[in-house]
Amino acid sequence: MVEGAASDITNLKFLLLCFQHLSGLKINFDKSQVMVLGYSPEESQSIANRLNCSLDSFPTTYLGIPISDSRLTVADLRPSVLKLQHRIEPWQGRWLSNAAWTILINSNLSSLLLFIMSFYSLHETLHHEIGTIQARFFWAGEGGKQKYHMVRWSEICKPRDQGGLGIMSSKRMNIALLARWLWRISNGEGGLWL
Repeated sequence: MVEGAASDITNLKFLLLCFQHLSGLKINFDKSQVMVLGYSPEESQSIANRLNCSLDSFPTTYLGIPISDSRLTVADLRPSVLKLQHRIEPWQGRWLSNAAWTILINSNLSSLLLFIMSFYSLHETLHHEIGTIQARFFWAGEGGKQKYHMVRWSEICKPRDQGGLGIMSSKRMNIALLARWLWRISNGEGGLWL
């Protein structure tokens, strides 16, 4: 992040070229994008031209997370949730015990969204979809048939000491991850995010 002055852009380009030379890695400026905020469209395009990059705008994605200058909608975050469905397809119809299903849900399916949930408060609709995907995976039988549901899903998501299987509830985890930011900020550990 730099100011849009000509000297700042020149210094940034120089640093990038030094990094390229010293690391041996090639920076492809044709594929790179720059996002300019607070400048007119003409000035923004001029800055992008000086960096030999294309001009990008919001909404965009960074490391798979949607970023926007306005509130994200359910539709913006739904593709991240749908990744869960693609992740479980290879496991459907396999011969696994309930303990194995539980381990796969907690280690694989639940962890996919931890990064997003640590920055955004997901809508109740998305939490319901996550629970539905996890429940379908847990109750999957052979040949795509569903097993009979012996217990409500909310009971299964309870901790083991409360009679559940300890499957992570996305809503509770989302609240806990966001509350951790408040705790870090109150203790002065927010860093750049503060």
